[in-house]
Amino acid sequence: MVYDAARAPRFCGGRFRLLMMLLSAVSDSLSSWLSGPNDFFWANPIFEKDLWENITKGARFIMAMCGALALLYEIRARRMGEKLREKTRRRWAWIFTFFAFAVYFDFGNPNTRYSEYYHRHELYHYYLGSKYFKEIGYIRLYECTLVAEVENGRLDQVKNREYRDLRVNLIKPVSESYILSDPYQCKKHFTKERWDTFKQEVNWFYHSAAGSYWEGMQKDHGYNPPPVWSMTGKIFGSFGEADARDTEASKRTDTFFKELASIDILLHAGIVLLFRWAFGWRIMAVATVFWGANAPADFYWTGGAFLRQDWLFFLVAAVCCARKRRFFMAGFALTWSALLRIFPGIFIAGWAIIMGIYLIESIRRGPRQIAGDTATGFLRYIHPDHRRVIAGCVMAIATLVPASIAVCGADSYKDFYQHTLKTHQNTPLTNHMGLESMVVHNWDGRMRFGRDDNLSDPFEGWKKGRIERFHKMRPVFFGIVLSVFAWTVWALRRTKLLWVGTALSLPIVMCLTNLTCYYYSMFMIGAVLVALRPQLGAPFLMASAIGKILQYSPPGFYWVDDRWVAESWLYFVLCLILLAGYSRPFSMERLKAWWDGKPEPKSAPKPTTAAPAESPS
Repeated sequence: MVYDAARAPRFCGGRFRLLMMLLSAVSDSLSSWLSGPNDFFWANPIFEKDLWENITKGARFIMAMCGALALLYEIRARRMGEKLREKTRRRWAWIFTFFAFAVYFDFGNPNTRYSEYYHRHELYHYYLGSKYFKEIGYIRLYECTLVAEVENGRLDQVKNREYRDLRVNLIKPVSESYILSDPYQCKKHFTKERWDTFKQEVNWFYHSAAGSYWEGMQKDHGYNPPPVWSMTGKIFGSFGEADARDTEASKRTDTFFKELASIDILLHAGIVLLFRWAFGWRIMAVATVFWGANAPADFYWTGGAFLRQDWLFFLVAAVCCARKRRFFMAGFALTWSALLRIFPGIFIAGWAIIMGIYLIESIRRGPRQIAGDTATGFLRYIHPDHRRVIAGCVMAIATLVPASIAVCGADSYKDFYQHTLKTHQNTPLTNHMGLESMVVHNWDGRMRFGRDDNLSDPFEGWKKGRIERFHKMRPVFFGIVLSVFAWTVWALRRTKLLWVGTALSLPIVMCLTNLTCYYYSMFMIGAVLVALRPQLGAPFLMASAIGKILQYSPPGFYWVDDRWVAESWLYFVLCLILLAGYSRPFSMERLKAWWDGKPEPKSAPKPTTAAPAESPS
């Protein structure tokens, strides 16, 4: 166990220390569970990487399809008047849940996971990026890494390398930067002690991921989280150091990084338990099976990483707290999620639609009398539950933003806007998913034809082409966005359930964002709609299964941009299915009845035709 209370920041209390002790226990379990390919029975040929990955791919597809069939069978049995034992259904739900959780991690097979479990590429960016945020900010991670490498005695390697210049988001030769000619531009931001520690930690990452894997890390897209995440990452990262000076120090580093990677395992388990707490065992199983089988957010991207699932935990917590009528906590949790990754803030759209409709109706017909409500003035027109949500959102901003400024610096939000929101988010990536990727993707603009290996950045022309096509396609793009928004308003026009509004915000989020694929784990929250519309369960899980087929070649797509645009179309269709499954078909009669405050008009019964009489023999 690497946790040392003496190294803990002074503002960390007993509960935080208890959490670190729990992480140490989880990492100790990981050490024995994922200790190496030759331990226990993992040396058996069936567990070799290629074979086992194919087995688990098939297992994910079969699991999702079996889950869909089980839901269809349950609906069919109910319509036929057949009774299914509650105990049996609950038992199968837990079996599906445990299987889905295990298959996401390839059942713990160390041959298919990163050495010692943790993801070095992710730790390099998120551990160093948060721990040294005040020194390197959003644009100096790669340059300062290369300066440190030179001082660590690897000048001959560095001078011939390429890296990504995060100021312009393009790959360029080291010789065209200040790295060799004026390293003080980086070092002036460090004290001597901090620079020596940074060099030591860079040296550990070099030795743990040497070769093309290490060099490729400096060609990624940098460190991009908002200051609230940087604050949290810095707190956890301050409990240890990466050190490769001797074998014992390397082992301590391995243990420390496994502790950091264990946080996400706890968050995933917490997500499952939140669904169970708020919605019961059926929704828990549907959400976990969808997540365990999904292609965009599988383990490859962020598994074994450092605090990459915190935003998802708080997003799910917001939905579950709203279901349990903990409205203040729901607002606080959703705002916290938004401050960690920005885009979850769009999920407030569903809440805003429901609150806005209620406010308009209250103004038109007068404030409603609600027992126990003592509000006066304009607040009478706002439902007490909505006021609690708003209070939670305000409290989250009022506490987390000042705290993050104190830890990360007064200019942290300005720098975040300039780099991440203004530059990085406007740079097309091959694994982007969203409506924007769908409308700009065409045959001639594919990565297959747009890649030019004669350029320092082979995808420079491909990126420019996507940006140019988006400007031309803006009328189509905004037309689709407005149509989806109008449909969402129609679907939520009579809904008073805020948790439904969060789930039905998924189509709006997909239209307004162009996210890297691994953020599509957010679709987990779509499972909650199955609580009201059981018929949505089967297509929901089938979409996850189909996505697994699209991910791999064959029969998937060889070129990366084709693959993730195909996934975008799949998830966009799923969004439309969720909207169609929840909302009533549009009609002027329904619109007029809603506007007049009258009950929903009933659909005319379908005409029945008599069975033909038997002809005489």
